[in-house]
Amino acid sequence: MKTLCVAAVVVLSLSSVCQAASLACEKLLKPVDKAPDLRGSWYFIAISSKSCWVSTLMSSLLWSSIQVNITSKDTANMYTAEFKYKFHGYCDTDSEDYLYENNTLFDVDINNTPKGQADVLLQSGCPDCFVVKDDEGISFLFSRRQNVTDAELKEFESQADCLGWSKPQVFSSDHDYKNCLSAEDEDVDTSRLPSLIFERIKNTYTVQLKCLTETFYSFPDDALKWTQQNLSNFFLF
Repeated sequence: MKTLCVAAVVVLSLSSVCQAASLACEKLLKPVDKAPDLRGSWYFIAISSKSCWVSTLMSSLLWSSIQVNITSKDTANMYTAEFKYKFHGYCDTDSEDYLYENNTLFDVDINNTPKGQADVLLQSGCPDCFVVKDDEGISFLFSRRQNVTDAELKEFESQADCLGWSKPQVFSSDHDYKNCLSAEDEDVDTSRLPSLIFERIKNTYTVQLKCLTETFYSFPDDALKWTQQNLSNFFLF
């Protein structure tokens, strides 16, 4: 009888833990009720991805720092995002126009018409952050600050875990965009870039090995899902 009681307590405890985890994930994966004011300067803090290779290669090859300045346009809900990139001492810039609507962001064409799938803004407990998840299996954590707290980064990690995605990789926090070489200038010597990338790869080999291991162990599950899906489609005919 005593053994039975102990077993019941264990089962109930596990059930409570699972329910708490489920509720936490439900909250983290819910789109924001009200987005922050997107205007102003933001920093890319971390990236997570459905495939660990996306975030791993971003960290292992480029080790970039990215800042974006968002301004509103004359058209309602339209914004221009001006990006500054820095990687291995070289800098570059880019700009994109976006439509913000119903807590989602859309790329737009030259006529400001939405195109493609929407990027969704997810919940974040960080007071000056926002999280964007796109339809290609990538999410980004942005903040007004160049660095966030360990707890805020841990929350983003939990969010990625709820999605079943890879552990986030953190961007470089070197945002000195004045003292760097322009990647757009044809006269700038970029011959050192391959060696810098190779050195970065050597210094982050453990991250790459972990991703390789995760990919290897995911093959049976992916194969099973593919088989189940294709068998289901076959029996529908």
